[in-house]
Amino acid sequence: MTLENYWQGLLLLKETIANTSEEVRFCFINFGDKCEVYINRLPVPNPKSSLVLVVVDTEADIQHHQATAFYLDNTILVLDYVYELDEETIDFLATYMPYCFLPLQAKLRKRAVAITHFAQSLDGKIATNDGDSKWIGNEDNLIHAHRMRALCSGILIGSHTLNYDHPSLTVRLVEGSNPRRVVLCSTESDFSSLQSDSDNPVLVIGSGDDPCLENTEYVQLSADKNGKIACSDILSLLFKKGLYTVYVEGGSATTSSFLAQKAIDVLQLHIAPLIFGSGLDSFTLPEIASVDEAVQFDRFYFKPIGDTFMFVGEMHHD
Repeated sequence: MTLENYWQGLLLLKETIANTSEEVRFCFINFGDKCEVYINRLPVPNPKSSLVLVVVDTEADIQHHQATAFYLDNTILVLDYVYELDEETIDFLATYMPYCFLPLQAKLRKRAVAITHFAQSLDGKIATNDGDSKWIGNEDNLIHAHRMRALCSGILIGSHTLNYDHPSLTVRLVEGSNPRRVVLCSTESDFSSLQSDSDNPVLVIGSGDDPCLENTEYVQLSADKNGKIACSDILSLLFKKGLYTVYVEGGSATTSSFLAQKAIDVLQLHIAPLIFGSGLDSFTLPEIASVDEAVQFDRFYFKPIGDTFMFVGEMHHD
């Protein structure tokens, strides 16, 4: 069985978890030509499938010795028991499966769970001063980013990214459904790059009047005296729209705003072996006077991505 078979199973798991109304204590996934997901119940045996158990509630007593078993700890999968699966498959599942369960956290918090991802140079730059960023990350990172898009129900950018990068925000490099495109911007922004997916109207969030743009849904939220919309209000709105996980993909100002307002739950930084010496910073945050005021992580790890690596950090805000 290839990793693509497991990827199909993860896509099914993502949809099943997002749509369930049950309290999920444990979950069995049969990965095979026909993937199956069993929530809070034992699976139907299938000798042609690879069986995986994910325990969400550590008090759940599940005895099953024909499944590779993991314990879910927020966005970390702790390997408990190996049955048949090889190291590459276990690493693949451990990397992506936790994000399938994030809707459970969203339903508890009544807001979307926010994940952000950047490819940056060693000196923390995501683009040159002229806006060139292709390609800071390697091909493995690009595929990873598209997998993350497919596992999230929404993808969010600001007006600068929309106007300068002209992104399509699709999952064209992997199988899966395109996430709902969400744009925080003014009415003068150029939406032409987002018009190809006519079945997926762009959700535009702003503080002004409805610009009445084609293939968009506009929502007006109140802003502060500086014209800024509270990120907590954005995440609450996305949750009400049924978007339980949002992939914040830029730009720097938008992501920095989410970070400053403690609205990012998972931060992914792909580190490229480059030094710019100038350019656009990954983050621009309010000045701090002491080290203990810096953004800190409750837990973090480093993961190889092709010939480089990625930093992944968790932040618990509630």
